[in-house]
Amino acid sequence: MLSSSKLNCLMGKLLFLFILLLNIFDTPYANIVSNYSDNNCITLQGVVHIQTQVNNLGLHCYSKDDDLGDVTRNAGEEYQIRFCLDFFGRSHFWCHFNWESKEEEFNVYKEVAPPKSQPYCTQIERNVECYWMVDNMGFWIPRTLRPQPSDWVRIYDWTPTRGLGRNI
Repeated sequence: MLSSSKLNCLMGKLLFLFILLLNIFDTPYANIVSNYSDNNCITLQGVVHIQTQVNNLGLHCYSKDDDLGDVTRNAGEEYQIRFCLDFFGRSHFWCHFNWESKEEEFNVYKEVAPPKSQPYCTQIERNVECYWMVDNMGFWIPRTLRPQPSDWVRIYDWTPTRGLGRNI
């Protein structure tokens, strides 16, 4: 049987280990990359692909913890957000889009259980891949894993003035 002082020391070490692990799993990271394939996540890796069919598309994406800044993409280019899924299922990214005199803001990734149940995401090995396409008519998600041009469904239109945005 453990003495009171040894038990307190053991409990302190276990509490420290628990807090350390909680911080490791609760520290999401995001990085914008063009050709990055390594998955250094303990949990699944989330990858949001935003393909653009218009020139001069402005994006500003962020999560609760990370502001990814302003970027601009042109037709045929893709913007990616790569991150480790939160151990407790709280990963959530929004993007604000602007193009010409139009704008829109909505969730591009919000973790639900299981991750592949989102209509625009699918799990491929250790990645949860999410796809969006932006064109002059609005914002599209694919109906299939490897979409052809006719496999995209428009779910949001552009807003001519600053709106409240939408959450899905």
